[in-house]
Amino acid sequence: MKQRETFFWYDLETFGLDSRSDRVAQFAGIRTDKDLKEIDEPVVLYCRLSDDYLPDPLACLITYITPDVVAEKGVNESEFFGQINAILSQPYTCAVGYNSLRFDDEFIRNGFFRNFIDPYKREYANGNSRWDILDLVRAAHDLRPEGIVWPIKEETGNPSFKLTDLTQANAIAHTHAHDALSDVRATIEVARLIKRHQPLLFTYYLTLRSKQKVKSFVNVMGEPVLLTAAPFTRSEGCSTLVMPLSGHSKNPNSVLVFDLRQDPTPLINAAKAFNEVEQLELMEDDFRKTAQQLKRASESSLGVEQALREGTRQLLEGANLLSNLPRLIDGSSQLLQVKGLHRVAINRVPFFSPLSVIDDEVAKRLNLDVGKCMEHYERLKAVPTVALNLRKALDKEEFLSIDDVDYSLYSGAFFSDADAQRFAEIRATDPQELWAKRFNFDDPRSYELLWRYQCRNWPEVLSDAERLRYKSFCALRLIQPPASDAVTLDFFARKIREKMASNSTKAEDKEVLAALEKWGRALCERIGLKYPTPRR
Repeated sequence: MKQRETFFWYDLETFGLDSRSDRVAQFAGIRTDKDLKEIDEPVVLYCRLSDDYLPDPLACLITYITPDVVAEKGVNESEFFGQINAILSQPYTCAVGYNSLRFDDEFIRNGFFRNFIDPYKREYANGNSRWDILDLVRAAHDLRPEGIVWPIKEETGNPSFKLTDLTQANAIAHTHAHDALSDVRATIEVARLIKRHQPLLFTYYLTLRSKQKVKSFVNVMGEPVLLTAAPFTRSEGCSTLVMPLSGHSKNPNSVLVFDLRQDPTPLINAAKAFNEVEQLELMEDDFRKTAQQLKRASESSLGVEQALREGTRQLLEGANLLSNLPRLIDGSSQLLQVKGLHRVAINRVPFFSPLSVIDDEVAKRLNLDVGKCMEHYERLKAVPTVALNLRKALDKEEFLSIDDVDYSLYSGAFFSDADAQRFAEIRATDPQELWAKRFNFDDPRSYELLWRYQCRNWPEVLSDAERLRYKSFCALRLIQPPASDAVTLDFFARKIREKMASNSTKAEDKEVLAALEKWGRALCERIGLKYPTPRR
């Protein structure tokens, strides 16, 4: 008999916002059945910090979790993520949270990567999946709002989808916001609220966990569909009609769509400019070939007239194009930045709905002029080169990557099956014995990953030489971390001083700041750094 699916509702509290460089402070979760009834005891885990990392003091002021707290209650990162993997890998588990696909799951993936755990397997193996009710909440507001009180942001007039605002508006207990377990319980209650009042919407969104189901909505240059997503948030809601325009050859999970509320003229013009710039690039090759022909002809005194005629023709064509070059380059470079274009990750359960969902009532509620949207759709459909040039522009995109193994989850290749077996052996080996083992990895990143893995998790077993090397690594990491926006030691100390000196800082916040400063000074002493003092 097939095992029944369960939901594992989870939340993270973190020491910063960057999933690649920042660390997790707390993990909490509750397992329920599909009727949202709890079936296991809640789980709460804390993760100790290694000496190569500084938390953002502002994050600690939100969660009130300090390095001392996780040192007392937590385990090292290897054990922490190992326990999480075991929980989320139970067969037929749907891991779900509130904004978890864009935030929490990214911390999980990067944490797994650093600790030799497959970053993705728990998401799909053994009947597993992942979900996120934030877009379900947005869709309920836009399409089926009955039975739920919808809070409004006073400063913008837009609907608020903050978990604390929703729970307060709907009289849901949420006593300790930014405590992971409290947030999990609040998330479950919001899910129960929607399931109770809009069960069909709840069930429909579950089907969108299937990428094949999502792909059925995103036929390139196909019929418009309704997309509910954060970028479209306005006072009326978060949904709009979009036209799928292009996939991505390097990322099959990414689709480019156009918001049909927008005038497509700038997109059509930018696509035309992109095409003309491509012609210039092709003409460059022709110029080079003609120049070689002229050189050979002049050297042999044969075919000079023909070569000159061809060269003159190409020069005239080139001159015509070059006269418009500034406009063309500007237009083509802006192609992917045209207002109305949006990227959709089909593996993040986007909330697509068929065109038939938009009846007169929904269109009026969303202030959506369906007729105008369809006019824009027909204009784009009549210019198929728009989709073609968008695909070319996507394929030419280059992303700056940080040359550091901790940041290489998405920039590096997938690890080989042989390396995956070696990773399992690493995790199964006693830390005392791990230093004596030698591995011949297929992926050269693994050697540096292994050294960091051992140092961060078990510094107590390092030899004197490795301890000195690790202290040097930690010192550089604190003074000059790889990412330009990561917390440095100077920022850490300065931000604490500024907050401590401010009369607007609450007394309980100053206790957190004092604990952070004490911990930071002790960390500097351990690795041989001087704690920054104010400049006079």
